[in-house]
Amino acid sequence: MHTLLTDLRYSARRLSKSPSFTLASIVILALGIGAVTAVFSIVESVILRPYPFRDPGQLVVWHESIQEVSNRYPFIPDNYLHYRNLKAHSTKIADAALFLDSSFAVSLAKEHPEIVKGLSVSPNFFSVLGVTPVAGRSFYAEEAEKGANQGVVLSWAAWQRFFNGSPSAIGSSLDVGGERRIVEGVLPRNFVFPFIAAMPDAPRPVEAQPYDIFQPLVPQGEDLTSDDGDFAFLVVARLKPGVTATEAASELDGMQESYSAANKLSIHLGARVEPLSREATGHFSKALWLLLASVLGVLLIACANLAGLQSARSVSRDRENALRAALGAGPRRLFQSSLTESLLLALVGGAAGIFVAFAGVRLFAAVAPANLPRLGEAHMSWPVLLFAFGISLLTAVTFGVVPSLRSLRSDPQLALQSGSVRASGSRGATATRRVLVAAEVACTVVLLILTALVSRSFARVLDQGRTLHSDHLLIVEVNLLTPRYNQGGNSGEPARAAFVDGALDRIRATAGVQVAAITDNMPLTGETNIHSVYRPDHPLPESAVPNANLRDVTPDYFSAMRIPLLAGESFSEKEREHPDDAVISQTLAASAWPGENPLGHKCRVNGRTYTVIGVAADAHIVDLKQNPPVVYLPYWHDPAPNLFFLVRSYLALEALGPTVRRELWDLDPEVAIQVVKSLDSQLSESVATERFQALVLSCFGLAALLLAALGVYGVLAYSVSLRMQEFGIRVALGSSRRALIQLVLGELLYPVLAGVVFGVGAALAATRVIQSILFETRAADPLAISASTAILICTALSAALLPAYRASNADPIRVLRQE
Repeated sequence: MHTLLTDLRYSARRLSKSPSFTLASIVILALGIGAVTAVFSIVESVILRPYPFRDPGQLVVWHESIQEVSNRYPFIPDNYLHYRNLKAHSTKIADAALFLDSSFAVSLAKEHPEIVKGLSVSPNFFSVLGVTPVAGRSFYAEEAEKGANQGVVLSWAAWQRFFNGSPSAIGSSLDVGGERRIVEGVLPRNFVFPFIAAMPDAPRPVEAQPYDIFQPLVPQGEDLTSDDGDFAFLVVARLKPGVTATEAASELDGMQESYSAANKLSIHLGARVEPLSREATGHFSKALWLLLASVLGVLLIACANLAGLQSARSVSRDRENALRAALGAGPRRLFQSSLTESLLLALVGGAAGIFVAFAGVRLFAAVAPANLPRLGEAHMSWPVLLFAFGISLLTAVTFGVVPSLRSLRSDPQLALQSGSVRASGSRGATATRRVLVAAEVACTVVLLILTALVSRSFARVLDQGRTLHSDHLLIVEVNLLTPRYNQGGNSGEPARAAFVDGALDRIRATAGVQVAAITDNMPLTGETNIHSVYRPDHPLPESAVPNANLRDVTPDYFSAMRIPLLAGESFSEKEREHPDDAVISQTLAASAWPGENPLGHKCRVNGRTYTVIGVAADAHIVDLKQNPPVVYLPYWHDPAPNLFFLVRSYLALEALGPTVRRELWDLDPEVAIQVVKSLDSQLSESVATERFQALVLSCFGLAALLLAALGVYGVLAYSVSLRMQEFGIRVALGSSRRALIQLVLGELLYPVLAGVVFGVGAALAATRVIQSILFETRAADPLAISASTAILICTALSAALLPAYRASNADPIRVLRQE
């Protein structure tokens, strides 16, 4: 410790004598370590931090799979009968619970109700999670019956918002959907249940709204008795101790196969089991690890730069080390003394980097997609601070070991006899600088190629939006969740249809409105309501039957969305009494009626038979990344309680939105209006994740390119300063400027080319990992690779021009006089 403290004091004095180098090094380290720490803070919050449940590693989510459609839908939600069978007979599952995404219209003291996100859950949901309410209780088993499900459990935030945290809230009533519900419990403050996607590649909600209200789930109708009931439920399960998700998946998959055979089903069932933590992060997990790897690459390039600077400074210490060695200092002592300076720089830079990380987390939260799970929980926790300390030590070793190793090769006799120029220009020193340049170039090439691939992928996603006329179109989401619109059976349908008619009349009469229509799903929110499309005149095996997304629309829908009809006609008012017609998308027409005219043909969807009266052009209304088949049905065949008004106008939508909202509330002040925004905004939000990846990677790539340019310039400028005597002699012997420039640039050629080759190879290996987050872009995209390498080579040449120009202007008389 005495030796270490002595070296620290000596290093501090030496660094204080080089303030420019010290300040530059600390700034580079602070920015690099701070950026890495900030990104790791997000990774720790979103991916690594366990959820506040009992033994969260035992929690899994299971989905079903159907072999016949597995090529398109690797997994689907669960059927209630299949869930009961698996839960009852599995030897690997301790318990399992159902849950469904729900929206609740909660009426407070305000004039109009507000929409609150929540879940409909089976009574054992909280016991499966291992969560106990901090006040009140969770649900009883008998509350899963119709008429007995009048209680709700609130999140801590909802308890504060609705009841100001009063203990008297337990047993009080809350107006939910126009009905009085009894508050039975309040969940812990840290309780958060993540969003779980029901379908593969399903976009997450635009905003990661927490679930605030929980009500008992009541399966009913054919769900209780039929294998053909809705595949609509999600399942969270707790594994028995010692059981892995892979073992549970194997058992459940075998049980599903046996069930299909025993019941002679026309489909072959399977099961998919994944840890809850992995399901919660979805595709964000790979994107965040990619960002962390990228910023670590930038830090590595910075370390290479600092190693080059340290190597240059260590040359001046060769004579000092030689004297110390001659006086008895051993290699270990010299190595420790040299490495201590790097350690001191890294620790100071790391301490400054923590403050940079605080700002980085806030900046990250500002630009990150709003639906990134648990983003609000990101903060500088102890694990993050320990990571910052560890990365500081690793950084010290990374950029300090190269110059420190030089002290191990100290030869007192040679060092004392040699001039500093000869020592610094030795073959070993030159080789070290070239290796550092090659390492910088390789890391930069990898980052540039990754950035180019992600940017090209994002551009291709945006290109899909050209088929969607999103300009001047307002979307208004309305929820008819009061008892008047949501009575049992079909008794609520006339009231819903009457509201739609009155609302459309009012909106169409508004000045500036060109066309108004209704659909039952928000555009660009992924695949939902998926059903097989059967042709009665042409039976097919189940594996060959096409699937399509069902969308209920009013006649003006195609005009509002500006989706052209390629054949046939749209719906008309006659569909009110006999909603037996359907319009299909171009993709479905090609897959269900290949080489035929589908007009006039019958198709059976969701148990009902329709006549195809029109074929609409594909418009990417479901997802910009996908173009699945769509069946458009008349809204009146099943008026939904969730409506999306589509209003096209030549007026500014910012002014039109309040007008439409006022007209709807004038018609019925009890309806809940959740969203009022433009389709342009919805399109932008649907690609927020891709935009974020491209933006952050572009910043990292630009930083890496700048650091690489500085590294090349620094190495060449230092090399030229050592060789000025040589260049002066060459000029005196008749060498031209062009020859000297070529000579200097030639010194750069080999390390840059070597770095490019190694970097391209490393990038090809790395891009295979990110293939799943790329859209219509190959991992080995030749344009991305060639453009990235060309940009780097041009940047390196530009950075080398100034040292080369200085070498070409060498004055032989002045140089020789200095010698």
